[in-house]
Amino acid sequence: MRKYKAIITDFDLTLADTAFLIEDCLYTNAARFGYDLDRKILRDGIGMTAESIYLDAGCSAPEAKKLHDEYIPYSADIMREKTELYPGVAEGLAALHAKGILLSVLSLKASDQIWRPLERAGVDKYIHSVISPDEVEKHKPEPDGIFYLSEKTGIALEDILYVGDSVTDMKTARNAGVDFAAVCTGAVTADQFAEMGAEIIHPTFADLCRAICAEID
Repeated sequence: MRKYKAIITDFDLTLADTAFLIEDCLYTNAARFGYDLDRKILRDGIGMTAESIYLDAGCSAPEAKKLHDEYIPYSADIMREKTELYPGVAEGLAALHAKGILLSVLSLKASDQIWRPLERAGVDKYIHSVISPDEVEKHKPEPDGIFYLSEKTGIALEDILYVGDSVTDMKTARNAGVDFAAVCTGAVTADQFAEMGAEIIHPTFADLCRAICAEID
């Protein structure tokens, strides 16, 4: 694995252990309006917009849009204050930063829901930027967030590695023309990533960080 000048990483289920939080917020938000949705479908959709997840769970387009609009404010404080990073992520981010690699987070979440957990973990100082819907209009799997960082920093696409746990993340990297590293802390297994052509696969983000740093050393 060669040295990259920048690493852009997904947040939920890549850096942060948010599966239950998101699933519960999606379910409880819908339940407030009388919906009893399949929790597994909600959990498996993590990484997509809430609207897309509600559509997959059987809601009509108008219902999914309404629930999406209600989900955003309903989940905001919960995500901001209860999200915790996976073990080893803080140490991994510190190690990558020490190697001179620029670090950014790309997410569908509002930026404060990412910065706050990073601050609580004491790793916000290692993060160059959070690319949220405030920065780009088109979201994953569209490549706009990756292009945004490249344009803002002047770092060429071939020097950027995108890290994620989902099929959507892999599509995002491919659409941008950047290398992709898969971590298996989400719903997609290592075998499934391999079948889809992923060349860099690690069990966790912490494992990936150790591999990258070992190659640099």
